[in-house]
Amino acid sequence: MTGKGFSKIARSCVLAVALICAAGSAFAGRIATVDIPAKPELYATTPAPLSAAQCAQCHTGVFGDLKASGGKHQFECQGCHKVLHAYNPKKANYDAIMPKCSSCHTDIHGAANKDCASCHTNPHAPCKVGMTSRLTSACASCHANPKADLVKFPSKHTALACEFCHKSHGYKPACSECHKGHYKGQDFATCVKCHSVHKPKQVTYGTAEPAASCGACHGKVFNKWKGSASRHAKVNCAQCHHTKHKYIPQCQECHPTPHPKTILDRFPKCLGCHLDVHDPPNMKK
Repeated sequence: MTGKGFSKIARSCVLAVALICAAGSAFAGRIATVDIPAKPELYATTPAPLSAAQCAQCHTGVFGDLKASGGKHQFECQGCHKVLHAYNPKKANYDAIMPKCSSCHTDIHGAANKDCASCHTNPHAPCKVGMTSRLTSACASCHANPKADLVKFPSKHTALACEFCHKSHGYKPACSECHKGHYKGQDFATCVKCHSVHKPKQVTYGTAEPAASCGACHGKVFNKWKGSASRHAKVNCAQCHHTKHKYIPQCQECHPTPHPKTILDRFPKCLGCHLDVHDPPNMKK
């Protein structure tokens, strides 16, 4: 490159730098004259608190838990969260800004059960309680009556741990999960009419309980009664055996004076003549 050409390039560079500097000075001058309001319109008013739906735009998992299993916690987020987006990892203030159960709840499970989070592990799904070891060891502290019944009235249910049937807190299993029906087509909702689940051997029932229920265990008697031509075959089992399970009624409860006194004095035992209450002799035979 000749000296003349280099001089020309140098002059061009100097001119370009001068133009850039001039433009920068002009722009800086314009910035200096911009009138910035003392209080921008953006911050002139206090915004309304976010709704739960707006919170959910970021906290979708929390919203989903509340929707599915929130129970009485289904209210505006600010009801618990008074301080929002204030966590500072350097200060490690997470525990300080999180709401405390005691702010709303008393010792509803007794003074010995104050460690709420050990059972209610998710405050946004308080109704979803797992059968943790902490919970299973304290069932009787809230459910004293079921425990007392299991002890007082021993059965195979007594030997089972609570969580064997109650796989989650509040879960009530259907009898069909372990048991077969007494007869084909039995509605399992009828089981508890006779069997209290925590004392199943203490059987109680109404007079309208289907005879087929009885026949499941008392098959021989049931078949004899069912095939009888006597009037007793028209009487439901529970109408006679109604006071309690295995109750054997006296004939006089239904037949106080079926014969003259002279006959009753000679034959005081009804079955001496009538032989079998489930298939007594029939005059029409």
